[in-house]
Amino acid sequence: MDNPKIIEYRDIRVLTTQQIAEAYGTDAQVITNNYNRNKDRYVEGKHFICLIGEEKSEFIKKNQNDFSSFTKAKAIYLWTEKGAFLHAKSLNTDVAWEVYDRLVDSYFQKPQKRLTDREMMRIQLEMYDEHEERITHLENTMNLDYGQQQALKNAVNKKVVAVLGGKKSNAYHEIGKKVFAECNHDIQDFFEVNSRSNIPRLRYQEAIDYVNGWEPSNNTRIAIRDRNAQMNIGGEMDGV
Repeated sequence: MDNPKIIEYRDIRVLTTQQIAEAYGTDAQVITNNYNRNKDRYVEGKHFICLIGEEKSEFIKKNQNDFSSFTKAKAIYLWTEKGAFLHAKSLNTDVAWEVYDRLVDSYFQKPQKRLTDREMMRIQLEMYDEHEERITHLENTMNLDYGQQQALKNAVNKKVVAVLGGKKSNAYHEIGKKVFAECNHDIQDFFEVNSRSNIPRLRYQEAIDYVNGWEPSNNTRIAIRDRNAQMNIGGEMDGV
């Protein structure tokens, strides 16, 4: 059996009642009767398309050579692949099932259009752009590596120790932990992370610059000054 003449509606391949009847070795009235007896199983838009009014007129106009005889018909029924399956099931003959399988493979499945060189190039460029976007996304979301984490830790230690007045200062021994905590809190708050290690890798240099320019709060500066002033007074008294 040769494939029926291709009929499409809104880019979907369909068959008329007459085409299904001829393909399945029966007549159109049998197909119509089977539909009427099993209407509850057929869903419009899924198993068939019913064209009436303007839709029917437009369809006939586009397919004048094949549907001019349908002008006076109240409606045109077009059967989808799923509709063709239900009709084969209703007939339940070897011919109907054999033809249905063939229709699925060679009629309803539209052949893939061969792409032009320009279309192939466009697809390749789109794939390249998507690949670049994925790489950029990964770069933007990857956290600091171990080496960067250690370097940032060293920068924090150096900065906080300097702010405290050195490791031998009273401030270092008395409120050093508090000042380290304040520095880390400010870093996390600025970069909107819950840990220094979660800072995006792309913002590593920004994090180093932030630490190098970091200063404690005014209250903390006063506390550091007061602690270290006690050390100076004690030293002067020891020398008296």
